[in-house]
Amino acid sequence: MGKKYKVVYDRENCIGAKKCMGIHPKLWKKDSEDKAVLLGGKFDPKTRRFELVIEESRLNDYKESALICPAYVIDVVDAETGKSVLNINPTKPGDKVEVPVLRAHYDSRKEWKMDPKGFFTIKPYPDEQMIRVRYYGEDHALKLSIEGANAEEIYVTLVREKLVSTLEHAAYVGCELMKAEIAMKKNLPYVQDDPLP
Repeated sequence: MGKKYKVVYDRENCIGAKKCMGIHPKLWKKDSEDKAVLLGGKFDPKTRRFELVIEESRLNDYKESALICPAYVIDVVDAETGKSVLNINPTKPGDKVEVPVLRAHYDSRKEWKMDPKGFFTIKPYPDEQMIRVRYYGEDHALKLSIEGANAEEIYVTLVREKLVSTLEHAAYVGCELMKAEIAMKKNLPYVQDDPLP
């Protein structure tokens, strides 16, 4: 008989981000209040949490669901000891005031470096609800065209296909794609590298 674990879900404090159901739609679904439902979970009136005992074979999927939750309302515990198996220590709301503040700054003349993999041009097409990205190699030759309906599916594709090689470039492209998505949805003009109106 394999080891048992318990998924503990605090629905009351769920913020409806739906990240858990996005990565594991067979484990979670959305309710009428736009919050997650732990499929198969039973409500414990003492703890005011939904609980579900699982086998070890299902552990990783539930751990992923818990770790992607921005509100930390999902936990996975050892059924015998009751100890969390997530190995995280999220900051409590009251502790956030004690965190040091780092003032952001950027000098493009000193810090900008071209990604050795190349660069991208980004253009939204509001009529089609599509964003098109052209990928140029380090020789400035057009290598590939990527299209998608939103920023997330495009930047995940770019990372998965290893078309970016620096963190700065990945952050820049993610920011520009998000601007393009907002411009497309709000019918605003978009010019790469310029702020939205």
